[in-house]
Amino acid sequence: MGNESAKVANIDPDPLTYAEAMSRSDGAQWRAACAEEIEQFVHQNIFNMVPKPEGHKVVDCKWVFKTKLGPDGQVKRYKARLVAKRFSQVEGIDFNETYSPVVGHSTVRTLLALACTNGWHIHQMDAKSAFLNGDLKEGIYMKIPPGQDRPEGHVWQLRKALYSLKQTS
Repeated sequence: MGNESAKVANIDPDPLTYAEAMSRSDGAQWRAACAEEIEQFVHQNIFNMVPKPEGHKVVDCKWVFKTKLGPDGQVKRYKARLVAKRFSQVEGIDFNETYSPVVGHSTVRTLLALACTNGWHIHQMDAKSAFLNGDLKEGIYMKIPPGQDRPEGHVWQLRKALYSLKQTS
C-alpha cells in the first residue's frame, strides 16, 4: 500500500525492519530519521529507562519507515516512527479502556460551510508528534527499540502514550 509511491518515483520501497533500513545504501538517512524520533521522545519525556520489574509484562515495539516524496516525485524526507505492538497489551493490566474522539465528516462539512458563508479564513496544521502528549495512568513497560543502547535487564517505562498503544487516540 505505502510502497506504490516508491515504485512511481523509481526509488526503493520503504524498508520493513530496522535491520533492513540500516543495511541499505540510504541507511544513514534512516539512522538520522530514527535519531530524530528518539530525540522527540527524550524532549517530551516519554520514557524512563528502568530495570525490568518482576511480574510485569513488557510490550514489544517496532520501527515503521516511510519515504516522503515531494511534488516532483523525489525523496523529500525519511520518516521513522517507533510504534508499540499493542496486540500484546492486556485489558485491566496494561489498559483499562480505550476512547478515541474523532470528528465526523458532517461536522467538518458544517464548519467549512460556516467558514465560506462568513468569509472566515481556514488554516490547516500538523502537530509534530501530537500523539506523544497523552499521559499514561497504567504502568507500561516496553522493550528498548533496536538501535538504542540496551543495558542488560532494562526496559523503557513509558510515561506518555506511544503510537499504537491502546491508550493512544
